[in-house]
Amino acid sequence: MKILFEEHIYATSLLENILGERYFRPVDHFRSKPDYVGYYFNSRINEAVFILPKVFVYNKGKAFGLFDPEEIMDCTSETKIKLRIHGKERVIFELPVWLYQAMFRFNKRERDNKISDSESVTNVVTNIDDTVKTELDLVLGMIRFHRENQVLLTQIAKINHSQQHKIHWTKTVSKKNPVFSVDGPVYMDVVSKKKVINYDEELIVIFYSVLNYLKKKYGFRITINEQYDLITKRNFEKLLSRGTKVLKSIKYKYFSDKLLSLWKLLYLFFERSEKIRSGKKIEEVLMIKDFDIIFEDMIDFLIGDSDIPESLKYHKDGKQLDHIYRYGSLIQNDDIYFVGDSKYYREDGRIDSYSIAKQYTYAKNVIQYNIDLFNRKKLEEGIRYRDSLTEGYNITPNFFIRAFVNDDFDFLNDGLREDFQTYQNNFHFENRIFDRDTLSLQGYDINFLFVLSAYISRNESLKSRFKEKVRKKFRDRMIEYFNCRYNFYKITPFDDMESFVTRYFRLLNGKMYRPTGMNESLIVGFLKGEETDTLEMIKVESVCEVLLLM
Repeated sequence: MKILFEEHIYATSLLENILGERYFRPVDHFRSKPDYVGYYFNSRINEAVFILPKVFVYNKGKAFGLFDPEEIMDCTSETKIKLRIHGKERVIFELPVWLYQAMFRFNKRERDNKISDSESVTNVVTNIDDTVKTELDLVLGMIRFHRENQVLLTQIAKINHSQQHKIHWTKTVSKKNPVFSVDGPVYMDVVSKKKVINYDEELIVIFYSVLNYLKKKYGFRITINEQYDLITKRNFEKLLSRGTKVLKSIKYKYFSDKLLSLWKLLYLFFERSEKIRSGKKIEEVLMIKDFDIIFEDMIDFLIGDSDIPESLKYHKDGKQLDHIYRYGSLIQNDDIYFVGDSKYYREDGRIDSYSIAKQYTYAKNVIQYNIDLFNRKKLEEGIRYRDSLTEGYNITPNFFIRAFVNDDFDFLNDGLREDFQTYQNNFHFENRIFDRDTLSLQGYDINFLFVLSAYISRNESLKSRFKEKVRKKFRDRMIEYFNCRYNFYKITPFDDMESFVTRYFRLLNGKMYRPTGMNESLIVGFLKGEETDTLEMIKVESVCEVLLLM
């Protein structure tokens, strides 16, 4: 298995030997770079080639912090030893496998759910569907069989070896002459029970020999059962050219359902091997040109809502939101939509001003969509964007989320961390927190390997827990941010609420807001240090209580 990195520069002559020319583009007369991410099987060299996402390149251009991206990584046993020294033995095989599974899932989700726009779909290139068994599918199938059937494989070995050296006493007594001693007859020549050919064991020996071959080819970790004698290297080379004939000769020899499924798996492997050795061209492709589409889908799958109104996801001005979900507002009693955007960069890439400006536009579109519903009295129950009395607007949470690769290559921890440099504020009037044009933007980094593994995981409870954790963290951190910058007060007027709002509207415009259920009071927010004079005035006509957003 050979590994390349997206958008990194290699000698064109190297790429021509292992990739189809469609999947890389020239930089100059001698160098080119892959502009796809994905899986490509080249039967001419009998190798699977993976182009990994650019997010894995960091440390001043060193891939994984270990390899020069101008070198093509060859995933052999030598590479495995090199990786083990750096404590990253498992990544070299698992990462391409998980990437392959994620891309396959994305392609299926796109077909089933139409998650991508038509332009994005054209960037997915594949000849793989649910019926095709690729080289990697067969490898994974054998690893899975080995993992799930350890008891069966060990039990067969014990049964087959337990009878090898037992004496057949009936035949010994009837056919052999004993030597008589003082202690009675002693049989110097005995008849042993002969071990008949066991086809179950023959199949398993072939299976473990194939596993051993693939282990060396791909560098994955697996323990070969020592109770079975593997086929020698020389004989296995011959088997690669005639394995289907051997398997056909033992197909109907007392196999259980489990072993029959193993037989089918091995038959597909040898059938494929024989085609390649006969010179038949096999090309398998699962590539995507804009990998940010998949990263976006992975994040949305883990944190977004799937039942969002289409007009909230696809805006009238042609913009499309990456992520949007309904969750508890920063102000009590109501829900609101959280608006997010995923960013797929190299580790050292920064979010640019264009992306920031575009994200504010997303939030403003979402606000306007809901205000249109509010004006028509069709806003969803429990969601509140504007209070008609104070004309104050609820705070719209807005965030970026981008990938990084954990130094420990940890698949289990999300590594979610705040990027404080991304915090941005957008406003027309500085001290008006409840104005529709006052928007704040958070930034977060997340471990790409965790996202990748969670995306393909069947563990629904893990996904559910992660979704709630992320949503709560985004809300809590934004609340902390506003509590640090603003002082909030609950104001309860002595007299009529409407008269109070009218009287102080000019002073409190954009600073006051009333959530659902707060009929006798309202909330006022001031930038810290900016409230003294106004607060003294309204204290004369109301009860003012210090309030923290919670």
